Amino acid sequence: MKSISLNYHHQRGTHCITTAMMNLLNHFGIELSEEICFGLGGGLGFTYARGRDMDQFMVFGRSDDLELNICEILGVHAILKQEHNSEKALQSIISLLERGEPVLVDLDTSRLSYLSRTLDWPEYATHGGHKAVITGYEEVTRTLEVYDYIWGTPRSLPVEDLFKAWKTYSGISPASNLWYEFTVPNTFVDLDQALRKGIYLNVYRMLTPWNKFHGIDAMRSFLREVPNWPYLMNEEKRKKLAFSSYIALEIGGTGKSAFRRMFSRFLKQAGHILDEPQLINVGEQYREISLLWTELAERIRVGSIDPNEGIFSGSQDNEQLTDEIYKREYEQFQKLHNLSSNWL
Repeated sequence: MKSISLNYHHQRGTHCITTAMMNLLNHFGIELSEEICFGLGGGLGFTYARGRDMDQFMVFGRSDDLELNICEILGVHAILKQEHNSEKALQSIISLLERGEPVLVDLDTSRLSYLSRTLDWPEYATHGGHKAVITGYEEVTRTLEVYDYIWGTPRSLPVEDLFKAWKTYSGISPASNLWYEFTVPNTFVDLDQALRKGIYLNVYRMLTPWNKFHGIDAMRSFLREVPNWPYLMNEEKRKKLAFSSYIALEIGGTGKSAFRRMFSRFLKQAGHILDEPQLINVGEQYREISLLWTELAERIRVGSIDPNEGIFSGSQDNEQLTDEIYKREYEQFQKLHNLSSNWL
């Protein structure tokens, strides 16, 4: 009977992907802070997708493919693997564990009972993208040892519970038995160079997103529309979407303020490493912007309780707040654009 438990050091963090990548990279011999991982992956962004059904809505404060971007910039080879048969996929995971390799998997937060309870994550807000690291397997009990970002010790996850969260059938980006395999080189990209590439990538993806559901365009759409959701949907739907948006912006592994606090800390760290005072200045501006996002999130939370209050009250202050957030974000990304263009 197989019983595997890797020697894996886990440090708690504030976001699932950046915590997982920080710890995996440390396992591979690359010591970076969670904030630096966030910045190397071009992490700041915005996603706003609005469809007809509840599971077609998504509000999120970061970019996508963060884990792959980090690896690309550092020179780590990452392969995204998939097997539609869950039992076969599990056997691939076990094979990697037997080789001594921790395994990064893509899961649906709303289907992970231990996490959804902790975050108050609503079941109707279903989508893949949550990352956790599997480091062990017990064949007798059919349980997995899983490290998740806010726990200092591993969770014991029954295989059947993994399957529920590993393969889902609804939402904008359903989980579909995805995992990652890594090949680590003997030498790595210079950190200064990697930081500059990460910042340039973030600027590029924020200002020139690949579609209207991402980047600065999506953020502008959300900020303009959220005070006007009463004209777009009924009260019950409005309350549910306001609550899931509040969780996604302020509670669910964002480090609060739609990832803006984490981005602020990254820019300050990068500014000191690169000796770029302007990065430190923009980082301080983003600390102030993060406070505005927290204020907006609170108004959205109030609207989730009473669909005619908070962000839905009709007060002109709401639109003044959303206008200020957009204006200040755009100004700071223009500064980063000018700075990063000089590096090229």
